[in-house]
Amino acid sequence: MLTLFFIDSIPDTSNFIIEGDEAHHAINVLRIKTGEEILISDGVGNWVRASVQSIAKKKFEAKILERGTEIARKPKLTILQALPKSDRTKEAIELLVQAGVDEIIPWSAERSIAKAKSDTSDKWQVGAIAAAKQSRRFNIPNLAPVSDLASFLSSRVGNFALLVLHESATTKLSAVVSSKMNELDEIIIVVGPEGGICGSELALFEEGGGFVVKMGEPVFRSAHAGAAALSAISALLGRW
Repeated sequence: MLTLFFIDSIPDTSNFIIEGDEAHHAINVLRIKTGEEILISDGVGNWVRASVQSIAKKKFEAKILERGTEIARKPKLTILQALPKSDRTKEAIELLVQAGVDEIIPWSAERSIAKAKSDTSDKWQVGAIAAAKQSRRFNIPNLAPVSDLASFLSSRVGNFALLVLHESATTKLSAVVSSKMNELDEIIIVVGPEGGICGSELALFEEGGGFVVKMGEPVFRSAHAGAAALSAISALLGRW
């Protein structure tokens, strides 16, 4: 498996220089060698397979061997993730990215133990980039600003489905999601905090047209539920 690196944009030239943090990581941490093949992406789907031509102290030159584009699929898969406990955040992001999320929106739920800070979205974005590298994704998931529930619900437009994961639901996820949802623009999955989604929040989701659904009998941790839902939905849509 080739190592993936992200840069701002991929040039049209056959040879180009990589500098900055990615070069430092490649040279000093991964210790790449001349002649080694790597993957390089701009994070929005465009990628190249390249060969390392030369290595300097803080940069290296790569020659493009192959180009391609990973087209974003529809429907877009969005997770409205209640802020998990601080020690679970990294794990949650990694699982969501590996499971195929397209956008993550941190949510300060009423029962969230962790509190949103001014740099929450930025830190989550860093985690998403690292997870995209590990899972060889050419599209880095978008991290939206931390949203309050009312603002989030009023901001969504278009042809979408809103799925609210809740242990008290009587409708199974598989009874709502099917291949017909491939016609939608977006599927939004709501993941509550460890203490659960409170009644007033649940009422807002239902008023917004949300389907309250259940994933089996065992109760997932907040940090794990989104990835499980994404996996199930991907299978039900026919992606997996």
